[in-house]
This record gives sequence, C-alpha cells and structure tokens, in this order.
Amino acid sequence: MKASITSFDLRVLVAEWQGLLGGHVDKIYQRDDEVMFRINVPDRGKVELYSKAGQWLCLHEVEDKPESPPPFAQTLRRLLDNARVTAVEQRGLDRIAIFRVERGPERFDIVFEVFSRGNLVLVRDAVIVAVMFPQKFKDRDVQVGERYSYPVSGIDSLDLDRDGFAKALQGAKGQVVRILATVLNLGGTYAEELCLRAGVDKETRVKDLQDGQIDSLYTALNNIAVAIDQERRPAVILQEGRAIDATPIELWQYREMERREFPTFNEALSHFLTIAEPQVEVRDDVAAKFERRIAQQRETLQKLREEAMLLEAQAVFLYGHHAVLDELLRSIREGRPPSEHGQIKAIDRKTHMVTVAVGDFDAITLDYDKDVTANAQAFYDRRKDAQLKAQRVEEAIARTREEMDAAKAKAVKAAKKPRIKATKAMWFEAYRWTFSADGLLILGGRDARTNDQLVKKHLKEGDRYAHADIHGAPSTVIKDGARAPETTLREACEFALAYSKAWSAGLASGSAYWVLPEQVSKQAESGEFLPRGAFVIRGKRNYLHDLPVQLAIGEVEIEGHRKIMGGPVAAVAARSKRYVVLAPGKEDREELAKRLAASFEVPIEEITRAMPPGKVQVVEQHGVELKARGT
Repeated sequence: MKASITSFDLRVLVAEWQGLLGGHVDKIYQRDDEVMFRINVPDRGKVELYSKAGQWLCLHEVEDKPESPPPFAQTLRRLLDNARVTAVEQRGLDRIAIFRVERGPERFDIVFEVFSRGNLVLVRDAVIVAVMFPQKFKDRDVQVGERYSYPVSGIDSLDLDRDGFAKALQGAKGQVVRILATVLNLGGTYAEELCLRAGVDKETRVKDLQDGQIDSLYTALNNIAVAIDQERRPAVILQEGRAIDATPIELWQYREMERREFPTFNEALSHFLTIAEPQVEVRDDVAAKFERRIAQQRETLQKLREEAMLLEAQAVFLYGHHAVLDELLRSIREGRPPSEHGQIKAIDRKTHMVTVAVGDFDAITLDYDKDVTANAQAFYDRRKDAQLKAQRVEEAIARTREEMDAAKAKAVKAAKKPRIKATKAMWFEAYRWTFSADGLLILGGRDARTNDQLVKKHLKEGDRYAHADIHGAPSTVIKDGARAPETTLREACEFALAYSKAWSAGLASGSAYWVLPEQVSKQAESGEFLPRGAFVIRGKRNYLHDLPVQLAIGEVEIEGHRKIMGGPVAAVAARSKRYVVLAPGKEDREELAKRLAASFEVPIEEITRAMPPGKVQVVEQHGVELKARGT
C-alpha cells in the first residue's frame, strides 16, 4: 500500500497548487510530525495544507487539530501570520517542495523535505529561522542560525536525452528496477511501471541490457512524462474494495484493479488518506511517545531540584562565614591581596564577579560589589526561581500523563470504531454530476481542465450543452439531451447556475441557456484568444430566466449503489428521501460538509465534491437530522 508521495506525485501536486498563489497563511497547527497550514485563498476560501514528515504533503483537512501549538508551530505562527504565498515550486525531480511567502518586507521559504525521515524548514534570507527536526549531516547542518543548504540533488530523469539516460543507467550496478528507482530518482512504483511498459524484466542486471531495451525504457519514460504533464487521470486504486494507491495517471500495473477517478490528483490523494486503512497505534505505542517526554521532564525536574538545594547550601554557607567572606569581598574591591581563608579562581572585572574556592565549595561565584548579605539573598532568589520552575515542570508532567491517558483512550476508540466506507466509484465522478428527475445524466466541469475534457470527450451528437449566463460557470452536458423534456433542460440550467460564481456572489436567481452540440466550438474568432476551459457559442441560445440559485444534496441510489448526489432541488427530491436544500448564506462550506458527512455517514470528500463554491445556509431538511455544529 502507498506509504508516501513520489517525485512524480509532487510534480503534479505543485502544478495543481498554483491556484494557491495570492493566498494568505491564516493559522498553523502541529501534532507530533504533522503540520497543518490553513491558507485563505481568493475566490476559494480556506484550504488546509497537510504535511507529515517524510510521507505526505497535500491539501487535506484533518479533524481534531490541536489548539495549543508546540514551540515549533508557535514560531511558525509568529513569523508567518498573514504571509502571502508568492510561489510554489519543486526542486528538480526531488521530493522537496518550496512555498515562497512574503510578509511585509520579509521573504521566507517554507521548505518541505518529503523524503527519508522528512523535515520542515523555514528559511529567511538563506538562513534557517525555524526547523522541525534539527539535524547534522556530513555535507550540511540543518540548525537554526545556519545557512540552509539543499541536499545534493538526485538526477532529474526528465531532463535527460537518450544518451544521458543510457549513461546514467549503465553507469550503475545492479537490477534495472533498483537503478531506475534510486539512481534515476523515479521511486519504486514508477521504476516498475517503466519496466512493465518497456517489456523489460525488472530483475535484469543493468550490464545485461541491450540497446533496444534501453530505447524501450527511455520511450516509456517519455510517455509517462507526457501523461504526467498533459494527460492526467487522477484516481484512487482499489483492490477488493481496499484503497492501495493514489496515482495522477493510469498505470499499467493497476489495469485489472478498480479505479475511483477524481478531477485533481490532490483530491485523489486526500481521499486516499481519508479511506486508506490506517496503521492504528496500539496503546503501548501511543504511551511510548509520552513516556519519552515524561523521562525528559523528570530529568529536567531533578536538575532543578539539585540546583535549588545547591543555591540554598551556598546561601547558608555565606551567612555562616559572614566575617571571612566579607573581608574577602572588601579586599577584592580595594584591590589588595585577600586573606588566606579563600582561594581566588577567577575575577571578571566587566561583570564584577569573582569565583572562589572556600570551605567545602570548589567554586562559588559572588558579586564583589555587593556585601555578603546581598550575595546570600541573590542565592535565595535564584533558589526560589528554580523551585518555581520545578513546580511548573511537575505540572507539565501531570498534564503529559493526562494527555497520555486521553491518547490511549482515543487509540482504543479508533481501533474499535468502524471505518466510514466510501460509496462505489462511478466513472462520471471525475466531473460534477447529477441525474435529472427524468433520469438523464447531467455532467459539469470542475475547473478549466475538466471543462475542456468534458466537451472534448463527452459532448456527442444527440446531447445538449448548457451554461450559466455569467463568467466563471461550468460547461454542462446533458447526455441524450435530444430526448430531454423541458424539465430536464431547466434542471441542467439550474445545475450550471448553482455551480457558477453566482453562488459565491450571493445571488438569489440568475439566467442560463442551452444549445446544440454543433453550436459549441473551440475555434476563436480571428484575432481573438480563447483561454483554457472556454468555448465559443455560435447561433441561437435558448435562455431560461429567473432560475433559483439553490442546490440540494442527498442520498440516492445509482445502479443499485448508494451515492451522495448534488443537484437541482427537483432532481434530488425525485430520487431521494434524505436530503437538504442549500442556498447562498454565511456558514462555512467546510464546516457544513463535516456535519453532512457525519449525518450521511460518508467520507467528507464525497460531500465537498457535491458542495457549491461558496458560503451556504441550510434552508430545508428532509429525512436528515443534521448534526449540530462542533459535534
């Protein structure tokens, strides 16, 4: 089962994250080696960037985020509050992502090292200002205050020509699959995919490869590169109903397995993280982390107690030898030799401190500008500080024990709790979708890419095309629309309007139209430019006005399988006994999605995929007891 993202995964994710540019860092959370960045993105709202050291990095919402940040998260919050995202990049083909942000005149790089143990480093002016895991390597020092150096880059196999590919391959020793995975930086999954596509036994030794086999491997690499950049088909791969991988393209090695397609790879990966069977921590594993923390706290407590005892002993000694020490301090102030009762070990004229060996103390440091009583009082004051610190450490140990007990209980509960299972994947879920009250399938694009894909692949003769009369609306296709009654055409127009910018603008009603397939063209007028996802409509448009900006989300049955469907109220009401009706409002869509997911008992991704693009309000409930906020 997939255990971490690959270099190719990160390449696709970074391409998809370009929509985060201009967003502002809102809040940062941390739980152990997981860090979550909440980012406010224009025209999109709040999203969460989730990272788990050495394993995962994607937009993914995590429930039960800790409100009290540990020191590392506190530092990130202090330095990055309201910072604006200006760039998102990948370093070559390495598993390193860089988020460049600005906060006033300051420029920061948030560096995610998603390999090996993993790390998260905050860099300002090339200097490390915060690091999750301070580390020291032979060739670089990842510590606060040090200049940040990237690890030595692996080969970017996508930049190699045929000769460079052959040279890199033949310059190593071992099985071809291992060399592809490590030396050529492809990772295990794509190394095996190359061998499969090239028809090369993965256990073949590199020295035994023929020129024709190297050509086949290089061709397979180029085909994968083209698919990664231009022909993505993101999906979660299921084996006997269990999620085992999330991939940005179709892989031959999974041809016989069930696929659940998604509009973006980030959505596929987020869904995988939600439904994949977790490696549930048993109570002993959970306790081990807290026991290590308690051991460190106890060590600190013991040192503080010993310090307090030593300071008290020194203060008592001063009072017991008042006359001798008073004479010693006076002699130092006056610049004359001290008496023979004490041995001076060091004098610091800048700080006015003297270290002497006297009585049972090998070294006791005093302020020679003060008398014995003042020095003794200073020891008592420091003892009090040490005792207060010790008290706080004792309280921290008690809190850690409480956290450990709560974590144990949570682990047991999680182990016993049945996993919420995703509903059966359907091919049309790569798009927005609904079924009309008359049973016809209506599809809509989710973004510019899927708008293009929808029209190119699925708008056929006999279908109908609909679009809201507003900029920023999805292309909508009514399958078999030639036989669609007026009710279905109206529902398709309502569908196109509800998923348009009319919702986020808070409109109560709007207009939309439908046309024939032959009226839809990708050919712009002479001298004009047609952006991705846009089309030219030629000829008469069949307008429908005063359409309500509303949407229903409900539980329906499709081909004998339970599904969550969003669509026009009439369409959902015709197929569902359990649904809610939504309109533009003031409630956060993600918050409502959580409540709906709990009520329908499905993964939250199945709800968010059906949700409209803006804030909402629930105007009707039918057969659904909506969970209260915060439950």
